Amino acid sequence: MSTIEAIDLHVRTYRSALKSTLEVTVHSLTNYHLRLNPVLHPHGSDPNIVDFSALNYAIPRLPQKIDKTKKIIIGQTPEVFANAGFPDIASWPQVFALARRRTTHYHPRHRFLAMFVTSVSDIDDLVNLLIAYQVEWNKFHRLVASKYRSLKSYKKAVTSGQIIADLDLDPVQWGHFLTTLGPAPSLRLRRLYLHSHDLRLQLLAGSWVDYAKTTQFWWNHVAASLPRQYDITHLPIYFVSSNTHSLANLYSSYPLKIQTSLLKFLRQNHPHLYSVWQRVQSSELRLHSNDFLYFASKYYLQNPQHQQKFHSFLQKQSFFTVPSTHYLDSTVQIFPVSQLAKTDLDPRLKITRPSRLAASSALVINIDYPLGFTAFHIFNKVLETCGEINGLYILGKAAVLNGEIGDIQIPRLVFDEHTQNSYLFKNCFNTFFPFTNRQGSILTNQKAVSVLGTFLQNEALIQKYSENNLTVIEMESGPYLGAVTQAAYDQPAPKNTIIDLNNAPFDIGIINYTSDTPYSQTRSLGVGNLTLNGVEPTYLASLAILQRIIHLEENR
Repeated sequence: MSTIEAIDLHVRTYRSALKSTLEVTVHSLTNYHLRLNPVLHPHGSDPNIVDFSALNYAIPRLPQKIDKTKKIIIGQTPEVFANAGFPDIASWPQVFALARRRTTHYHPRHRFLAMFVTSVSDIDDLVNLLIAYQVEWNKFHRLVASKYRSLKSYKKAVTSGQIIADLDLDPVQWGHFLTTLGPAPSLRLRRLYLHSHDLRLQLLAGSWVDYAKTTQFWWNHVAASLPRQYDITHLPIYFVSSNTHSLANLYSSYPLKIQTSLLKFLRQNHPHLYSVWQRVQSSELRLHSNDFLYFASKYYLQNPQHQQKFHSFLQKQSFFTVPSTHYLDSTVQIFPVSQLAKTDLDPRLKITRPSRLAASSALVINIDYPLGFTAFHIFNKVLETCGEINGLYILGKAAVLNGEIGDIQIPRLVFDEHTQNSYLFKNCFNTFFPFTNRQGSILTNQKAVSVLGTFLQNEALIQKYSENNLTVIEMESGPYLGAVTQAAYDQPAPKNTIIDLNNAPFDIGIINYTSDTPYSQTRSLGVGNLTLNGVEPTYLASLAILQRIIHLEENR
């Protein structure tokens, strides 16, 4: 039975090792990872079982070039890389991970990955992703290399599906693994057979100041890119941390306006989705038709011409976007609250005093939600530079110890593993949520925990959470509330204490929707995609945020 202390030891070990000015092998960090027995990596120590749950979780969060990589170089800014002898990072081809936003470049000749990080959460995330990936890749490599004496026999077993019986694999997990490998699984499977990994890491800089500078550079870029009328230093601000699709769709109703073209596109190019639309129309599927159209529009907007028309439409409606940078991969959206009274909003949003709303001088700033402790650095910078904050609203995914996928969780307390602080706060959505979740439950007055990373939980820690009724597991709320503390008190917050934010100087609202139930139902976060199951809670939460802003401004 692993212990909570095993987690602490592992975190201290790799954070200390990465202070070295030279490279560190991933193998040297592996032992303590396996000793803590992560819930998301349960078979890591068994040499005869490929842990597909861990592998399927890690692969989409790393660029495909990881298969060819020898060394991962980690830094915060181009200057950090240049000072370490890598002056031309930006000229290396940029590569992307399917399920993790992190600016990354790849040098094909040296087989280096250069990754930009924005907080210690990136380190916690990257180290454990790489360990899980390497452990399971090498394990799988040894199994197939010993079973099949030639590449030809291996290919034949893969193609025929005989590999499932030969290695006693779970057919469902194997199928998902093939999907996870991407559009060219045969190429990646070939690499898996031919070589093992001995990945190496080098962290170029990692001080508090380095991460603060990264956020400062990013925020300077945002401020410099905004139109002059969006004066964030003087105008009141509602700050939202969510995604880049839901507020834009609710604000513009654009997918509803192009419904005919959108449905024609689905019928011709995505017949499965079109059949889902038919089920929505017949009420066989309990999903609001607007939410389906919002979801489906992401496929339509993959066409550059369609995407450009959408962006032009948004700009005409005073909805401005600042793309992400290599400093911090988080897109920023901004629009005036007054425009809500003039725009053709989603019809579920109610405006009762349009003249009051039209007279508002406030702005809404929405960012693509950051990873973990980056949230602290971002909101701390917002508090330092913006003139007046009217509200902070956080929409994020969570794994839960109760409930099911699609549920909405609204906390009243957040325990933060970074600081060991418990934050008590008045979550406005515990008393203000004027919408109904037709696909799941809305659980108010919950207790949440902001964890260090997804691989940094084991059964002992989960048991501790359960005993303290900490049922919502996520990564951003604690860091955000840590930054709020700087605005509520006249001194830095201590650690390992209870912090009362019930009298915070602005409105606070946190909504989590359940994307996974890996602990209560032995399902790994790597098992499946959220897709349509998360559409309704995502849009209900975004509706609640916009309705809250409308309510406050109409009654100000």
